[in-house]
Amino acid sequence: MSPVAYSPLKDDLFFPCKNAQFFAGGTPTSEAALCTEMSRLAYCSISPEASPLNLSFDQSKIAGVLANVGFFVTSFHESADSPSGKGAHCFVAMRQDNQLAVIAFRGTDKDDPTNVASDANALFTEWPQGGKVHKGFSGCLKDLIATLAPAVSAIGCRVLFTGHSLGAALATLLASSHHPSALYTFGSPLVGDAAFVATLQQVKSYRYVDCCDIVTRIPPPLPGGYQHVGKPYYIFENRTIQFGPPETQIAEDRFKAFMEYPFKYQAWKEENVGVRELADHTPVNYVNAVMAAPARADGTPA
Repeated sequence: MSPVAYSPLKDDLFFPCKNAQFFAGGTPTSEAALCTEMSRLAYCSISPEASPLNLSFDQSKIAGVLANVGFFVTSFHESADSPSGKGAHCFVAMRQDNQLAVIAFRGTDKDDPTNVASDANALFTEWPQGGKVHKGFSGCLKDLIATLAPAVSAIGCRVLFTGHSLGAALATLLASSHHPSALYTFGSPLVGDAAFVATLQQVKSYRYVDCCDIVTRIPPPLPGGYQHVGKPYYIFENRTIQFGPPETQIAEDRFKAFMEYPFKYQAWKEENVGVRELADHTPVNYVNAVMAAPARADGTPA
């Protein structure tokens, strides 16, 4: 088995689509692999590095990538009246046989102050389906829900919700109010309290955590406070994946990864991310590990 590629590059962390070769191996047979690549694809914007900045969806690029793997976009949803395309974003994609739909949310863009403000607003707010949730994440979803809810309700086939980072949080919130066939999240922060997590008991949830990824540990879980949805599919330092390993095993693996990262990946170089806690949040590192992981015959994680 060949080693799974790992990127320490800042460009891959901050501009996930810049160097991306989407679906390089063709159409994935695994639902998790399909979702992790769609989560990265959701970062594609018109001019993320140019001036003037435009973070609106690059709709033609997204549509072209999806067409190559047998999907088409049924709708794009973005915060209305937001300058330079800032705010929340998601797209709805349908497989060409109309038997599978995927709703993919974009994660945090470092150049979007509205995203950063939403991430930082970690006060609890009441959630209609039960419990309390992150106020900033809830506000982001509200920017989309007026057009997104009818689009979700119109889907008459198996549907997957997915996202990376902030996108994972939004997918989790939507799953509480509009139960999907499955929820796939990558690098998700904590979204709500135990009562909120209980609203997702009937949802099949696959939550991927890449080794030292710091985003998966904020806001910190405290008694009576934030709780994660289910056990993680944990990506080890060696890029293998295991469901729900013991916390002691995770701690040992994270320590090993933290200690070796500066030397193995030359963290002192200007083009590289300085610490493993951030490098492990990079979308392509989720993509590579999940693409290499085995799956059952029905496409769900083994």
